[in-house]
Amino acid sequence: MPNPHSMTIGQIELTVFDDGHFDLPVAYFSGLSDDLAARLSDPVTIGANLWLVKTGDRRVLIDTGSGQALKERFPETGMSFETISGEPITDIVLTHMHADHIGGFLGGGFAGVPVHVAKSEWEFWTNPDLPAAVPADQRPMIEAIQTIAGTFADRVVLHDGAADLGNGLTLVPLPGHTPGHRGLRLASDGQELLIAGDALISADVHFAEPNVGYALDGDPTTAAATRRALLSEVAASGVPIAVTHLPYPGLGRVEAEGDAWRFVPL
Repeated sequence: MPNPHSMTIGQIELTVFDDGHFDLPVAYFSGLSDDLAARLSDPVTIGANLWLVKTGDRRVLIDTGSGQALKERFPETGMSFETISGEPITDIVLTHMHADHIGGFLGGGFAGVPVHVAKSEWEFWTNPDLPAAVPADQRPMIEAIQTIAGTFADRVVLHDGAADLGNGLTLVPLPGHTPGHRGLRLASDGQELLIAGDALISADVHFAEPNVGYALDGDPTTAAATRRALLSEVAASGVPIAVTHLPYPGLGRVEAEGDAWRFVPL
């Protein structure tokens, strides 16, 4: 695995870890133009990045990666668990609760560390009636998420809206992928960076065609609207972004390109 990648945002230090990659069927992406569909490989490979933020006396882990949760289907995932689980973590922030973001809690990982998550996200996934309310093929995913959530339920800190977490960290609503999906804005000494989580999935798809659907987006219409608004905002502001599933280290700026955008790695 590559060495962790570090950068600073004012007085905040950000370290990126490579947690592996996922090979996804191109059919996971719906509404592709004929031109883009012809250029995509099948499967589509997406990255898996994790972040550690050092700010003040806090060491904040953003998501825990998949750990061992998805190894059977995606053996090239969970690659950074051993490294990040050895770090002295003071807080964990979850962008959302899909298994590739919370799998690191399996086996007692990060015991005792407070876990910050959007209230709407937590309430959706931990609803005891949810497994019976979804199609049968989705129940194993829901049950796995609920099992993992049970391992840290006693230390969850719930937040509404754009919550100030202190030390230059702010939760930013980026809805659509999941009900309470959040990004995390880092701000210090007039500098900023936005960790966008899964608001964007594929570097090859969503900058060129942000309206393209993704199979794991809970609300595809809202997810597409969030992508367009996010890309427009960061292209205009110049604020760099960090994205979970872009190729490691997933850090860069966004530039407008006609009616679309392009990602420029830092």
